[in-house]
Amino acid sequence: MPPGARIHIEVNENNIPCNITESILLGSYLGVVARDPMLAPIAFLDWRNKGMEPFKKKMLAEVGSKFEFPGHIRHWILQSLGVKWRNYKTTLKAEHWDSRPIEEILETVPAGVDQTQWYQLVNQWSKPED
Repeated sequence: MPPGARIHIEVNENNIPCNITESILLGSYLGVVARDPMLAPIAFLDWRNKGMEPFKKKMLAEVGSKFEFPGHIRHWILQSLGVKWRNYKTTLKAEHWDSRPIEEILETVPAGVDQTQWYQLVNQWSKPED
């Protein structure tokens, strides 16, 4: 996309994107944003954590820089980002949390994951309550 160009998102009566091509682009981009360690840190236990609020604002701003959408679907976008963020964490755990010693898991930082956030996430997984 040329710099400054934004994709227009139309919504239906349920405030859900309705144009298939643009919806697919938006959904894919939300997945990219949800996996960005600077925008969506994985070290938080819960999407609803108050510490996530500044990051949610950054994510909305990032999505807004590429897509033009009605303001009233911000909630839908945040919900979608939250689902994609949780799914990403679930995938990381399924692919990397196994019977190896924790030290070995810590050393194997997946591509695209911030090392500090990875250490925090693995340490959370190693707690008995998790």
